[in-house]
Amino acid sequence: MERNESLRRDVAAIRERSPLVHNITNFVVMNNTANALLALGASPVMAHAREEAADMARLARALVVNLGTLSPQWVEGMELAMRTAREAGIPVVYDPVGAGATPY
Repeated sequence: MERNESLRRDVAAIRERSPLVHNITNFVVMNNTANALLALGASPVMAHAREEAADMARLARALVVNLGTLSPQWVEGMELAMRTAREAGIPVVYDPVGAGATPY
């Protein structure tokens, strides 16, 4: 019962605060991730461009980075966003899906 109550409190806090969650996720899960965050009451943004990654990370209450879609521009955006989040004390969820499958 205690875990359920803790989960209820966490979801209620998310709904009350409606935090902006910056996501750099792969194409396969982008829509599902946005919909799940919306269902929880968060405000998702899917911003992967290096030109806005640091600014968006600075505005967000959390950062989600998923390695499933890599390109040089996305990697640079991920690095900028993670560095900015770390410097600002913003929590980062790092999903290394596909990591190590190829040398890149």
